[in-house]
Amino acid sequence: MTEQILVGKTCLVTGGAGGLGKAIATKYLEAGANVVICDINEERLQQTSTELSPMGPFKAVKTDITHQNDVESLFKEIIQEFGKIDVLVNNAGIMDKFDPIGDLDPELWNRVIAINLTAPFMLSKLAVRNMLEQEKPEGRIINIISVAGKAGCAAGAAYTASKHGVVGLTKNTAAFYGEKGIRCNALMMGGMHTNIFESIQSGVNVDGMNRCTAVMKTLQIPLCELEDAAELSLYMAGGKGVGLVNGGCISADNGWSAHLG
Repeated sequence: MTEQILVGKTCLVTGGAGGLGKAIATKYLEAGANVVICDINEERLQQTSTELSPMGPFKAVKTDITHQNDVESLFKEIIQEFGKIDVLVNNAGIMDKFDPIGDLDPELWNRVIAINLTAPFMLSKLAVRNMLEQEKPEGRIINIISVAGKAGCAAGAAYTASKHGVVGLTKNTAAFYGEKGIRCNALMMGGMHTNIFESIQSGVNVDGMNRCTAVMKTLQIPLCELEDAAELSLYMAGGKGVGLVNGGCISADNGWSAHLG
């Protein structure tokens, strides 16, 4: 049974209607939190809402996190419903097509950066502002990155740059708000079975993809389990002693990054 470590806390999980986001939202509900998920996929959002609503205080909001008005409206709904936000999990993201810089379409670059980097900036900004308004701020921001936030061979140029950018966003947020009661950390996940590859419609750069997967195959790195990743996210949100961790970029990849230096 999951320990009730998030009772009274309001948590927002982006991209929460499927994959890792859904697993995290489920784990947070089990821990007693008020949980809000947002997603762009309305059908999946409705299905997840039907499944998770009976578990506890829960709200699902269709949101395009690349649009500032949508993000602001999302936060208004959260504050209206639950009064505050305590935990933000920036989980939503899309893959590129494994293109190196010489082959990369500028439109794909702009879309990947908008969802993977600019959206976490906008969401974190509003979360920080609300957290600081609380009498005793104890906010947590958890950025879901990947090995691509450290390595250059785990994705294409756009995805790699976006995740490196979130590493910088994580460290800067931690440095400026840590003494004010807000902790910001990143989980650098390894490969796992999620719905992120649905964002690749066609035209995958086969050479680029083969380069990226060769390391995992050679080193025989197993995929990460969603349940384990969700448990780790829960600990980062409210585990004992986790307040000591701020600005951390924690490898959670079955040892993949240990081979990268």
